[in-house]
Amino acid sequence: MIKGKSLIGLIFILVGIVFVSIPLYNEWQQSKGVSALEGALASLEVDPLNGSVQELETQWSKEELENVMTLDIPSIDLEQYVLDETTEENLAIALTQVSENQTPGEGNFSIAGHRGYRGDRHFRQLSNVSDGDEVRLISEGKTYIYEVNSISIVEPTQLDVLDDSEEAEITLITCTMSGEQRLIVKGKLVEVIEESQTV
Repeated sequence: MIKGKSLIGLIFILVGIVFVSIPLYNEWQQSKGVSALEGALASLEVDPLNGSVQELETQWSKEELENVMTLDIPSIDLEQYVLDETTEENLAIALTQVSENQTPGEGNFSIAGHRGYRGDRHFRQLSNVSDGDEVRLISEGKTYIYEVNSISIVEPTQLDVLDDSEEAEITLITCTMSGEQRLIVKGKLVEVIEESQTV
């Protein structure tokens, strides 16, 4: 009888270790991917004589690296890379642009991200954003500043939040804590700052 209880206890311990290990492994994988992306971005060297960018041996093409954006939300201490294509691989390490044909500062620019397991990675803290908070998207030498004006929870099938709009806005999308619905944060464009203005 004691052996049976010990065996059951051991099984519960092993199952617990597996459940704890999965998010830690995923976080380690994500951290590894982010480090690789940062290394690739840091390796983008411009030849001062002709202004060309050297070809790199990474999982990302030169064009993909040149299109990497940064999303900054000061109120929740978020600063994350935004990759220009939504794939499972890209979502595992960064935020992603939902539609390829969208351009920052024009119509509805949508960004998706996982909630993340721990800490402040991905969109884990997005639910703490408030109306009026500032969202900054840095892309190709410009900083697009948006002001949050709408926060809502929608069903995964409610895709109209991605529709283009007449006004320039940003849409941030992630899962709710349960994973059954989507948290949508929208902001209107209030200012565009050229890189030369920020120096």
